[in-house]
Amino acid sequence: MFTLIKKILKKNIPAPFLKQAFLVVNKIKIQTVDRILFPEYNIERDEFLIYRNGYPFRESNISLDDLPENEVKTYMMSWYEWTQEEYVLIFNEPCWIEPDFGWAIVEPNKLVYYSLGISRTLFQPKPSISKFLRKRNTIKVSKAISLRDTGEENYFHFYNDVLCKLFFLPQHGIDVNRIPVIISKKLWNKPYFQFYYTNSDFLKSLIWIVQQENQYIHCDSAIFCKPLTHRRDLWAGILSPLKELSTLSGTKKIFITRSKNRLRFIENSTEIESVCKRYDIEVVDADTLPFDRQIQLFSQVSFIAGIHGAGLTNMVYAHPSCKVLEIFPPPDLGYLPFHYIMLAGMKGLSYHAMIGQPGKVAYSGGFYLVANQFEKELKDFL
Repeated sequence: MFTLIKKILKKNIPAPFLKQAFLVVNKIKIQTVDRILFPEYNIERDEFLIYRNGYPFRESNISLDDLPENEVKTYMMSWYEWTQEEYVLIFNEPCWIEPDFGWAIVEPNKLVYYSLGISRTLFQPKPSISKFLRKRNTIKVSKAISLRDTGEENYFHFYNDVLCKLFFLPQHGIDVNRIPVIISKKLWNKPYFQFYYTNSDFLKSLIWIVQQENQYIHCDSAIFCKPLTHRRDLWAGILSPLKELSTLSGTKKIFITRSKNRLRFIENSTEIESVCKRYDIEVVDADTLPFDRQIQLFSQVSFIAGIHGAGLTNMVYAHPSCKVLEIFPPPDLGYLPFHYIMLAGMKGLSYHAMIGQPGKVAYSGGFYLVANQFEKELKDFL
């Protein structure tokens, strides 16, 4: 019944409106009913193999000196004070990994918050207590590593928040080749996972548990971890098997667009694409390209402009002299995301950014980019 209601809502109500409504409802739920249905399983600091609070922006040595003195720079300055947990937890209490989001649950109903990397955010739903109590499809393992995480169904977060774990754990004495690794069926079936798996002897050597929909996995012991975001050493390991697919010629200029079916798009895209044409900038939608083609294309670029989104992840394949211009919609939460300025900094790429204006159609997901401002940014940056 609940699934049917979700389908009806998605079909008849704009996705941006649903997203905002969900955040409001989930915030209320977290502060009320979730406290009763899902109390937190308490874990003391000395139970972690490692634990620290780090400063990702500071530790990545991100410099804002090249950014123009504008609102983008003001927003980005705030990230220097941002802290993030980094930990490895060998959890030696019996627990269940639930299928919907990957939460670890200690019976009867306590949640292991450290089973997910960003479990305390307003957008992270809790599991279904009724489904857990009447679980039927179950398997048991003595020990497993959980790769389940909030970002597992997003191209960028797959690299940064999921795959990084497999390169992080061996640094702390965990032999990932001997312990089964839990992954969701949805991620296993994603084209970007299968592409990476096909090109990685390391991933092929692992013992995989592909968690099916509605399947609960009982672990006598489970390993959870979270490395700091955008760690150069971990990304180097991830990108290593894909190096031979790139050419690093650094000659093309591209603009990454997004379909109007997505949550973020430029309403006046035709006008912006005309500007791109005048500067010999090719317009591409990365979402429509096979992954080997994405790597080949982005390894040939000297300039990338693009709307904030997973397509910008491909800058990691670019020539070191490449320049990146990120285009943000108006920030509705009072900040601009850090993902791609940090990725550019990690790769040593020149980075600029600009912010669009509110769209003319409410809750469409679209925003407006002033063409002459975009052209000025191109002239100044190129």
